[in-house]
Amino acid sequence: MFLVKMITGRMSRKSPDSPPTTTNEETEEYVNVHEELGSIRKKAGLEELEIPFQARKLPFCHGYLPALEANHLLIRSGDFLIRFLEDNNKVRVVVSVGLTSTQSYKYRELEEEGREQEEKWKAERAREGGEPFRETIAVNVRHMMVEEEDKLGCTIDEETFFPCLYSLLAYYMFVKREGPQDFNLRNPINRQYGSFRLTEINIVRILNNGAYGQVALADITHPAFEQDKAAVKTVKQDLPEWRELEEKLIKEGRVSTPLDNDNVLRTLGFCYDTKPVQLLFEYCPGGALSKFLVAKSEKMSNLALARLCLDAARGLDYIHEVGFLHRDVSARNCLLDENGTVKIAGFGLSIKTCYYEVWHPEKLPIRYLAPECFNDFQFIAETDVYAFGHILCEVFNQGQLPYAGMSGEQARTEILAGKAPSMHGRAPEALRLYVGGRLLAYHTVYRPPMHQVVHFLETLISCLEKHEPEEEGKDEFPMEADNDEAMQPNQATEDVYELLDPGNRFDIY
Repeated sequence: MFLVKMITGRMSRKSPDSPPTTTNEETEEYVNVHEELGSIRKKAGLEELEIPFQARKLPFCHGYLPALEANHLLIRSGDFLIRFLEDNNKVRVVVSVGLTSTQSYKYRELEEEGREQEEKWKAERAREGGEPFRETIAVNVRHMMVEEEDKLGCTIDEETFFPCLYSLLAYYMFVKREGPQDFNLRNPINRQYGSFRLTEINIVRILNNGAYGQVALADITHPAFEQDKAAVKTVKQDLPEWRELEEKLIKEGRVSTPLDNDNVLRTLGFCYDTKPVQLLFEYCPGGALSKFLVAKSEKMSNLALARLCLDAARGLDYIHEVGFLHRDVSARNCLLDENGTVKIAGFGLSIKTCYYEVWHPEKLPIRYLAPECFNDFQFIAETDVYAFGHILCEVFNQGQLPYAGMSGEQARTEILAGKAPSMHGRAPEALRLYVGGRLLAYHTVYRPPMHQVVHFLETLISCLEKHEPEEEGKDEFPMEADNDEAMQPNQATEDVYELLDPGNRFDIY
């Protein structure tokens, strides 16, 4: 809570006769607020305004936080924060504030009839003896850009000008103004858990450099996290479509941040201090499962491979349990931590729903898609189950891609013909029959839910442990320190994604 120690002087209203920030006196006035705001200086004739620089020092400055994310943070009316926006290659400061219903009505310029109805509701509530009406919940969010004018200062309403950002904030927070206000700055919302400052991230080296982005290993010093290492994902800013790619990166982080499971890659948070935005997630030194299988699966026992499958199954089961569709299940989107535990990653295509239809052309992993994706352009949980069947094939086929050697169009033809890849003969017969007859079934009704897949794999592992007791444990192939160059997302397999075009399906409606 910001406390006013002393406020002296009055902020002027802009008038045609006398500019509010111009004076003939050389005296200076100070407005002392909480030390986070520091001393606020008010003097004549500004020679230089450094609004973004001033904003960065505030604990409630959230960097390049998108407007949608800001809306989620502003819960009550009067909640506000500071963020940045790029406008014509300039960094602009935006004040985002939660509005009451009355302020929202005015902001939207609704008819007077709507306001009369609101006043009637207030009166009825008072007559019923209820609590006095208080508009505490933000029903809308207003984003106001801080404008800078030479010799006048900065403003958010083009009427009242201030010598610096601190003065502007102090005025709207602490000075009592008469009559109803268009907005109120009451409660500054500081940075949240998972919001990293640039000074808390030290890039060590690049782990993966792809066509659209890169993943780097970084040392982190965020007080909220015990780990001191993280993987940092960014998009390449020299691409013409980098803004669209950054939006997808933010969406990926938004989807994966709430997920909390031992077999799901943990997303730590974002750094919005610079462009491009950085997404930080758990560092897995074992790298991508796909590359690990190519290098070591031939010498691993069926028991060890089955345990890898069980880890992935538990992760996907959790994702479905919390109401998400992954839509990109594959071995290249699974990571291995330092203990050899598999974690589901790659949430760039994930969405929180139980049913999704493709209505516009979209780049998707064609060779991993189920028949219903081509026939009806739909995604359901059973679609992920079908793709998980491909993971089991990859695990026991030494990491071989589905429909290896075929183009995306050829793979699509095979999928629609019901020709699924087969597992290597080394795989247990029960597993081969289960994958071919259930997981890779053409019709969704025959595919089991993931919790049944988990139960099947647990039973299979119990049987294998009885026949191979000496193989117990995962420590026969420990994670090597030099395997982290395979860190996901695996940019080397970007050619897996091809365009799925639903065509003229709008014409049938």
